[in-house]
Order: sequence, then C-alpha cells, then structure tokens
Amino acid sequence: MLKKLFILTGFLISTTFSFSQEIDSRILKNKGKEAEKMYVYNKNSYNYLLFELDHSYEVVSIKSLSKEQRNSIKKDISFTDSEKVIIGTSNFNFYDFGIKLSKSERQYVQLDKERVIVFYAIPEVTKAFTTSPSNTK
Repeated sequence: MLKKLFILTGFLISTTFSFSQEIDSRILKNKGKEAEKMYVYNKNSYNYLLFELDHSYEVVSIKSLSKEQRNSIKKDISFTDSEKVIIGTSNFNFYDFGIKLSKSERQYVQLDKERVIVFYAIPEVTKAFTTSPSNTK
C-alpha cells in the first residue's frame, strides 16, 4: 500500500511539473500557433526564440559608444517609465516596439538621455546561442 502511494505521488508530481512548463507568452504573441508547434515538435527552435528575446540586447551608457555608433541611434521609439522597468526581464518583448533584429548590423535605440539599448545582429545572437545551455542540439 505504501509503495503504491509513493508511486502515485511521484507520478502526480512529475505530471504537475511537466504541465506547469508553459509556452512563454511573448513567443505566443509573436508567433501564434507556430510557437505551439515549435514547443512540442522542435524544442530547440523554441529555445532559440526564447534566447533571442532574453539575450539579443544590452543596455549601455551612451558615453560608451563610439561617435559612429552614437550617430546611428534610433530616437523614434519611446518607452514609458513602466516599459523601461521591464527591460532586461523575462517580460520585455522588443517586438512590441516594432524592433526586429538586423541580419547584418547592430541597432541602437535611445532609452533615455544617458542610456541606449544595443540590439545584436542575428549572426551574433545565433553564435551566442550555439554555445548556450539553451541549445539542445
């Protein structure tokens, strides 16, 4: 009886854990049904999308940029104070602001008077992903 109870408890815990892992809402918003298919059938592609959302940018001081980089800062995107707070968290979705990663160059977006968000080019993100623990291949 105790053995059956132990096995049942273990099964329930593992089932609960597997169903508690949900598709990231940002990826669902960005990719829709395609995200659900990736999550089930191509987990590495899903992991790449998640990695891209979390690791394809950094916030830096404007002073740390070269003159050429400062000249390429996009100033047409604005962030509210509540949006600025989520940058760098798992809630930030840069696609919500119309930002798409470039195939060839970094992008610089003005955050405030002193800071810029640097978005890496796709090849840089892909290279970082290949050595990441998120890469399951």
